[in-house]
Amino acid sequence: MQERPRRRHTPKQAEQAILAAARSFLSEHPFRELTAEAVMARTGLSRPAFYAYFRDRYDLVTHLLEGIGALLFTVDRVWLEGKSESREGASKNLGDALRKGSETFLMYGPVLRAIADAASSDGRVEQVYRFGLIENFIQAVAARIERDVAAGISPSDIVPEETARALVLLTERYLLDTFGNPSERPSPQWTATVLETLEKIWTKTLYAEDGSTER
Repeated sequence: MQERPRRRHTPKQAEQAILAAARSFLSEHPFRELTAEAVMARTGLSRPAFYAYFRDRYDLVTHLLEGIGALLFTVDRVWLEGKSESREGASKNLGDALRKGSETFLMYGPVLRAIADAASSDGRVEQVYRFGLIENFIQAVAARIERDVAAGISPSDIVPEETARALVLLTERYLLDTFGNPSERPSPQWTATVLETLEKIWTKTLYAEDGSTER
């Protein structure tokens, strides 16, 4: 039987095909099972083509992170970069940001869980994920909290950077544990409860009516 000819790809198409195959694989399997062979089997490309674009599987997940990380910052931009309006307005924008960010975790949870797992064993991924994306997000949240404290809508006795660090790291781990298991996708009811829980934690910390604020 004559072998089916492989479809020709441009370099950009080939790279995108590999990234899409990796996302697909990680939506079904944990990072520990990720191999170049498993990914390339989903692309129609030869196995050696993998190494034309990525050094190894850690380099691959680093590239996956770049696209997802940009999306996370985009959906949170309204609250992160917004002005310190009324407490009610700030709380609403924060709730919207948390919901949109959580939807990204719901969509890409297993992939983000794989990236976090890779970061625990590879310094390159850790640098991009933990000391890049997560740290940049913490600093952006801290800047917003600092503006809110100065405007008198957040408690005056909180430390912006440490509060931001605690909230972001708690949220990251909570969402990875909830949405990151490829074999157990949450129901709509469970998802709604998760989002409500996060919103209560953030808004009660930052915008509680009975908080210690200066007017």
